[in-house]
Amino acid sequence: MRKIFIVITAISLTLCASSVMSDTGKAGQAGAFFKFGLGARSLGMGGAFAGVAEGVDAIYYNPGGLGFSSIKEFGFTYHSLTLDRHLNSAYFVFPARNEAVIALSWINSFVSDVPMRDSDRNPFGDFSNSNNSFGLSFSKLLGETGSLGANLRYLQSTLDLINSYAVGVDLGGLYKPSANYAIGLAISDLGSNLTWSSTNYWSGNRGGDYSDKFPIRVRGGAAAKFLDDQFIAALDLVKIEKLDFKIYSGAEYWFFKKITREIEDEEAEDELKEVQINKRLLGLRGGYSDGSLAFGMSLYYPYGKLNGGFDYAYLTGKRDEGSNHVFTIRVLF
Repeated sequence: MRKIFIVITAISLTLCASSVMSDTGKAGQAGAFFKFGLGARSLGMGGAFAGVAEGVDAIYYNPGGLGFSSIKEFGFTYHSLTLDRHLNSAYFVFPARNEAVIALSWINSFVSDVPMRDSDRNPFGDFSNSNNSFGLSFSKLLGETGSLGANLRYLQSTLDLINSYAVGVDLGGLYKPSANYAIGLAISDLGSNLTWSSTNYWSGNRGGDYSDKFPIRVRGGAAAKFLDDQFIAALDLVKIEKLDFKIYSGAEYWFFKKITREIEDEEAEDELKEVQINKRLLGLRGGYSDGSLAFGMSLYYPYGKLNGGFDYAYLTGKRDEGSNHVFTIRVLF
């Protein structure tokens, strides 16, 4: 009986949580942990990033933007969430041959110590819920102004002792008609469908199956750069299957540090020349995320051929969701 109640309680809590969160745009169906967004920089801009699509954050918002990456980048993000929930992610982006870029990603969410009760409402233990997404991304430039990309994700979800698996696909594209403007479009969670089976709980007797379909998410966005790339403004429109359109907007301002680099002199063979380039040092940002406000900052410091630092975002939350703190550490080389 204990095992039966684990199944009933777990599925009931999942459906209830989805019902509550669907009103806030964070869920509605399977894959609620995907709706939070990833990366402190992008979240500090209110999640308006489909048209920006730079670096590791592009994996989530628009994999098409990865094609414009010219350096290697590693990142790790930690979300400080309410109700003892945990959400972490790690990613690695690296250029490949023929103007292509490959990325690896891992997203993990879990909650533990959820109390269970029997039919008489007596407590008899706890259960946990965890989700993992392992992704492989590929993006390629199309000329000098466009790029297409895709994510292939393997999903694994666990409710106490029950496991379910799925495969999902994201598609994205980024078009830059000029150096200062960009338009992005991404379609996420194609084909993702988790099937839960309680077969293992009854010594060979098959229980019921429950199918959990990920809602398809369409995100379109535009971004513009001003003041020699110091100021970036962005706007996204997001449509999640069976939910209304959501609006996300944000902006950021960067303070640069001028550094000197030696590069090959095209006019003199086998000789080097010194040039000054701008490196991002301090970034300040804010945004609007479907009814709530977001704020953030970045602090990077170039060290030789390495560059990196951290991003931070504060999300005010809405409808009693509670505020969230998001931290990202990244290294560029």
